[in-house]
Amino acid sequence: MDIQKINSITKYPSILTYHEIGERGRLKDTLTQAKCFPSDEMLYCYEKVDGENSRMIFINDGEEADYFIGSREELLTSKGDRIANPYGNIAEFLKPLAEKLKGSIFKNRNDLALTVIYQESYGGKTPKSKNYTQNKTQGYQVFDVFSLTWEQFNGLMDRDVSAIASWRDNGGQPFYNETEKRRLVDGFKLDASPIVDHLSSDLFPESIDDVYTYLKRYEFTKVGIDVIGKSEGVIVRTENRSMIRKVRFEDYERTLRAR
Repeated sequence: MDIQKINSITKYPSILTYHEIGERGRLKDTLTQAKCFPSDEMLYCYEKVDGENSRMIFINDGEEADYFIGSREELLTSKGDRIANPYGNIAEFLKPLAEKLKGSIFKNRNDLALTVIYQESYGGKTPKSKNYTQNKTQGYQVFDVFSLTWEQFNGLMDRDVSAIASWRDNGGQPFYNETEKRRLVDGFKLDASPIVDHLSSDLFPESIDDVYTYLKRYEFTKVGIDVIGKSEGVIVRTENRSMIRKVRFEDYERTLRAR
């Protein structure tokens, strides 16, 4: 198995900011890509947990799945310890969960070759741990999932790494919609980033001032382990994830202070 290709297929894409970022990290009045959310769609607003982007990658190998655990950029460990990358605490923390899921993740789903579960690993020794815990307890919150059929997976593995990266960067990863994601999260009793609001896209604010006023409703985290500190912001997405944007306190507060 080509580990480099597995890594490229499963890297999580960057989420754009809602407003464009200009000089010195200050937001412009224009929306990124000049796009507001599509009219008359339901938006799901999740708390943006401030930790480390991580992924559990499961590959269908018959009765018991093979798996890899990675950070945003690198694969850190795998079933059987074929990879030993000592970066951070992600691998050590998530390995028991991967071991728990490996026997059931593809139960009754032989059509699937690969499933990736993305989560924010937070607390512990992460930089903003103090907003969630006093005693360095570590937690995770699932925020996205996608799967590939055998046909899709084999087709990608036949490509070179640059072609895979182009597929990924142009939205090729078939992420679950909200219903599919919730079914998986609930079915495996996983911790998931909380939905703080859902509303019609026509009601979501567009100006910097109005977005900040909206954001202030969610100033404190809903996933504190033993501390209720400051939230990083929210992630806003359509039901089918055709458009997704991040809205962070630091971006809006930096911009408003400069006025």
